[in-house]
Amino acid sequence: MVLVIVAGLGLGTGLAVVLWGLFPPPLTLRAALGRLTGEHAPAAADVVAHGVGGARRICGQVVTTNVAKVPRLADIVLPDLAITGMATETFAVKVVGYATGLALLGPALWAAAGAVRVHVGLEIPAVATLVLGATGVVTPFVDLHKAAERRRRAFCHSLSTYASLVSMAMAGAMGWSSALEVAAGVSSTDWAMAEIAQSLLWAQAYRKQPWEGLDRLATRFALPDLADLARAMAQAGDGARIRDTLEAKARSLRLKETAALEDTAQATTQRMLLPGVLLMAGYGVLVFYPALAAFTGAHI
Repeated sequence: MVLVIVAGLGLGTGLAVVLWGLFPPPLTLRAALGRLTGEHAPAAADVVAHGVGGARRICGQVVTTNVAKVPRLADIVLPDLAITGMATETFAVKVVGYATGLALLGPALWAAAGAVRVHVGLEIPAVATLVLGATGVVTPFVDLHKAAERRRRAFCHSLSTYASLVSMAMAGAMGWSSALEVAAGVSSTDWAMAEIAQSLLWAQAYRKQPWEGLDRLATRFALPDLADLARAMAQAGDGARIRDTLEAKARSLRLKETAALEDTAQATTQRMLLPGVLLMAGYGVLVFYPALAAFTGAHI
């Protein structure tokens, strides 16, 4: 059985090499110039890089096409990719790699069982391959969503600070438009502030209102708090109402963040109860076992 698997892998590799020779990838400009000047080492590197880039693009197109067929999945995955800054090709390669790697565990275990003379039917490795492959496909999506949720919580924290800064700047007799731009440029290391500043620049470049740029950013990153703030600013109208809106939004975001921290602390406390209960149960067994053994006539 192992010889059959090795022969199949060799045949597949040979066919891939033959196809690579019959249909070679087109040379890049650098590779063509290197061939003319006799520098062949960079040309080979360019061919390999071109092949890897082509594979990444194919994986990206396959994943993007299949995700776009499910609107609810696209509404979740695309904003998650945007807020985490992960390229579609990178995520697609991760999905394909996880799925392929886990799916190959089924045939590998089946081959290992055959090598040690343990006969297993074809049904078990086939089911294991399907289940592990599906798990490999789902795992990158779950990891991506968890990372995106962490980024969204960090953005909401920066958004509450940003709203407070704008309100304080407007209290110092600064116009609301200037206050929005100045508050966004306070921190050069906060990625959320940088994204807000870019959205304001987009609105200024396209001659739109600042809250339209914020609403565009909220749609791109799937941030309901930022969308509510932009909508409230659009309905406020003048500067005084915008300041009140920003103060109310900053207060609500702080309360929301405090409530989330309290929920996390309570969940952690509840998880800590289980080790205590198990410890008390073990202590009870340790104390009462000798008496129980003596009573039932058992010997330790």
